[in-house]
Amino acid sequence: MDAEIINRAYLEKLSFSDLSKLADDFGVDVPEDLNRRFLIAELLELAEEAKSSDDESMIISAEDGEAPAAKLPKNYNETQISCILRNPAWAFVFWNINDTDSAMIKSLTNCNLMIRVCVLSAPDKLQPEEAFEINASTDTQEQYVLLPAGSNYIRVELVYVAGNTGKVLAFTPVIEIPSPSKQLNDFQPGKESDYSEIIKLSGMEEILVNQYKNHRHSFS
Repeated sequence: MDAEIINRAYLEKLSFSDLSKLADDFGVDVPEDLNRRFLIAELLELAEEAKSSDDESMIISAEDGEAPAAKLPKNYNETQISCILRNPAWAFVFWNINDTDSAMIKSLTNCNLMIRVCVLSAPDKLQPEEAFEINASTDTQEQYVLLPAGSNYIRVELVYVAGNTGKVLAFTPVIEIPSPSKQLNDFQPGKESDYSEIIKLSGMEEILVNQYKNHRHSFS
């Protein structure tokens, strides 16, 4: 790709509209009656300021170039775990492990990385009522987790287990599980309901029928 550094010789070749467009790219407003030579001097001053501030050289490309795609780092060098509820039955868990913890885990014999789901009776209770562990995916560092039915609060921990020892590497804040609707829990097709007339007019019964048919498996 041909390119030219901004200098007077190059700018002199450009039309006033091209100079104005170039100035606009640099955030400079150009009045229509601005003197051409004054505009060239302004652009040259901008180029000089860029050099003195160690910015990248201003380059005018003869062809439109595509900006390189942004690449996110594979590892942010922080050990952390996050959890997002998909619904009251399923949670999406994803995590990251810093270099130090990763090297330590690899150095241990028969070490397994686990996701521990702690079921809490209240948001301020640190001791879980029950807990279970599942193997953490080592390929994608993310996976869905099926939550115990009837859970009100959970905390998800990233732990490693080596022999009889283990350690919590990271944990999420306490997450409240939304309480399901009593109308939805008790609903059965054909069962008589005591909905008020205004609720019936709203289409609630049809919504519950569709929910029962299409989504009840996600909550059971």
